[in-house]
Amino acid sequence: MDNIFHKISNSQNIIFGIGILIYIICLFTITDIALMFFATYVVSCALNPIVDKLEKKCNRKIAATIVFSAFICGILLMFLPIIIIGGKEIAHLAGQYPQYVDMVKDYITTSPVVQDFANSGGLLASITSISKGGIYLFVALVFTYFFMVDRELILNTYLRFFPKKSREKMRELFFISEQKLSRFVSGQFIASASVGLIMIIGLLLLKVNSAVVLGCICAVLDIIPIVGPAIALVVCLAVVYKLGWTVIILTGIIFAIAQFAENNFVKPYVFGKFMDLHPIVIYIFLFICAKYFGVVGAIFAPAIAADACVIIEELYLKSMDE
Repeated sequence: MDNIFHKISNSQNIIFGIGILIYIICLFTITDIALMFFATYVVSCALNPIVDKLEKKCNRKIAATIVFSAFICGILLMFLPIIIIGGKEIAHLAGQYPQYVDMVKDYITTSPVVQDFANSGGLLASITSISKGGIYLFVALVFTYFFMVDRELILNTYLRFFPKKSREKMRELFFISEQKLSRFVSGQFIASASVGLIMIIGLLLLKVNSAVVLGCICAVLDIIPIVGPAIALVVCLAVVYKLGWTVIILTGIIFAIAQFAENNFVKPYVFGKFMDLHPIVIYIFLFICAKYFGVVGAIFAPAIAADACVIIEELYLKSMDE
């Protein structure tokens, strides 16, 4: 019993326990900042393996710059279909139904609800919220870049908070965590791509002109749990409404098939295979993170689950087994 107590209460576990406690307190006091740092860490973990391979051919800073630039371009290309189709549909609506555009303008300028919203500070709060989100995004991108460039420096600084005899173990833990989080990003990409592929095939069979663009939109928005797929469905139905009720109903059926296939076959298999996590564990973390941390928490729930399981396995369960 004394030996077990000694293993559990060694300096490594005590220091790490204090660190986890501080992070949990931060999650509930400065949630948005804590989640931003975690999201940054996850993205850098996904990009670091590519940087490591490219580093063999050039300087790490140059390798990180190339990978980071490609990542930014990829993000812009992901959202380009949404911008394209949104602009086309707005232009179509404005051209076909100008009276509706005038009605919207009149409503905005004369509606008591809009005026009350503006006078109550709601407009200022919305602008402030958007500005805050933009700042967070910029800071997250900057941190992602430096996490890739100075990974070894940051890791060595972090390890200095642990006793020398524990540093090798903590380094091993870091790389296991990085590997798991990298697999999470790959798994999420495959799951979202499956939705987009099913939608593209289905809409092409229905002879919808914007099938590829709509499939890309569904894939991108699928990253956001619950809300994202709902928005994607609305966008799809808004585009195909002029093709008749038969196409509208069939589009809804195809969308339902895509979501069913992803949630019941692709995600459980991919996340279970890539991250060695049971679907029940993922769903438990999904509900908890969605409740306490909102949409961002729900998006990164599998990553949080993977990180938590790595910590428990490496620092507690293995010690108990020994």
